[in-house]
Amino acid sequence: MLSRYTLTAMMTCVLLAGCAPKQPDQAAVHAFDGPTRIDLSHIVTRTDDGSEVFVTVDGKEAGELPSGEDKTIHLPPGEHQIGGYVPTLFGYGRVTIEPITVTTTGNDVKNIAYTVAREKPEFTEITQTEG
Repeated sequence: MLSRYTLTAMMTCVLLAGCAPKQPDQAAVHAFDGPTRIDLSHIVTRTDDGSEVFVTVDGKEAGELPSGEDKTIHLPPGEHQIGGYVPTLFGYGRVTIEPITVTTTGNDVKNIAYTVAREKPEFTEITQTEG
């Protein structure tokens, strides 16, 4: 009888250890730090199914971009690849969204939109026009 409870206690500890919060990687924390601001928008279209997009910058995860919402990322000056992916049903795979190249300098503000047009998801840079 005692061994049954011991086994249950050990399995509980193992399962709970997997739920412990992970410490962020210091390189990942500093990867999104800099004077340049990137404003990302998830623009909802008729062909958008409402899936949450996970944004990647230079191959590193930068967080979720829920449908119809905005996100701000700070980056150092230079050339960056901004892309992402959408998890497939039940999280067994992912659909990769082709990255775009964005060149930043100094205290720039870049506007990037995620849209689904003609059933093709894509990121595009929105340029500000004077008017």
